[in-house]
Parts: sequence; structure tokens; C-alpha cells
Amino acid sequence: MRKMVLVFALTATSAAVSATTVLTEQNIARLEAALPELVAIEQDNPQGLTKLRLKKHCDWQQHASDLRQQEQGKAYVAEVDQVLAKHQLTAPLFLELTAKGSWPLLQSLQPVQQLTRQSLPFLPEPQRRIAEQKIHQTEQMQQAIEPCLTAADKTALQHHKQRLLKLATSLPGAAF
Repeated sequence: MRKMVLVFALTATSAAVSATTVLTEQNIARLEAALPELVAIEQDNPQGLTKLRLKKHCDWQQHASDLRQQEQGKAYVAEVDQVLAKHQLTAPLFLELTAKGSWPLLQSLQPVQQLTRQSLPFLPEPQRRIAEQKIHQTEQMQQAIEPCLTAADKTALQHHKQRLLKLATSLPGAAF
């Protein structure tokens, strides 16, 4: 779950639009409280979650089911469930919050992606492959998350942009 936290890394809030977005003050506070505990959980194969890709749909229950199936039988899953329950979060809510909350970070990476894309021809093969993979992963996340952002989500994200970016940069592994 640690890598999932790092891959998606965040959430956002807005009291004004709490009825039409999961990005509420209450939910972000719960997420902020849960993240340090989730990051501390040891996993069987944390590298496996770096390959997690959101499918292009907004069914967060299905995303959670897919991830649970992928991680089925692994010892740390019960620990993750306990931490989420302790902070009144469900797996689908956690995934939606972290995915949508990562949007400001994903947007901030666009200039870096553009520079990286321009430098690809000049990079040695191993570095080029790694850079291409990171660009592809970031673009895939953007394409999966953007259609799920409602007007209320976008308002909440704008309102809490700095908070979300600060949260993202405080997590290990969040750098491009």
C-alpha cells in the first residue's frame, strides 16, 4: 500500500462544495492522518504497486476491487484495512481521494515532462527508457483521472492546491 500511497499521493478539500465532491475538509484531514501510518506498513513486494495503473473509468469501487484482487493473500492488506477503518476511510474513498488529490502534482509536472521529452534523444539508452516510462505513467494517470474530476472537484482542488502540493512533496517517492 506504501507505493500506492506514493503513486497517488494526496487529496483535496472544500467545505463549500462538500456535498458534491469527496474532496472535503473532513476527508483530507482523515487522509493526512492516515498517510504516515500507511507509509509505515511493510509489504511483501512494494515494487509491485508501482506498476498499478488506473483504468479509464471513474468507478472507484471497481478500482479498489482490482487492487484488492492484485494484492490478495498478502499479509499487509489487513493492516491497511485497519488503518483506513481507524481513520474512517474505505478503500474506494481512499483511492478516489488520492487520485483526485494528486491532480495538482500531476499538473505541476507538465513542464518537467515537456523538458524531459525534448531531452530524450540526448539521453543514454537506460536513462531514456526510465524517462519514457515515467512520462508514460504520468500521462496515463492524467488521462485516467481528468475525466473523473467534477466541477466541484476542480473548485476544491484549486482552493487547496498549495496544501496538496505540500502533502505530495512530504511523501517519499513523489518526485518525477
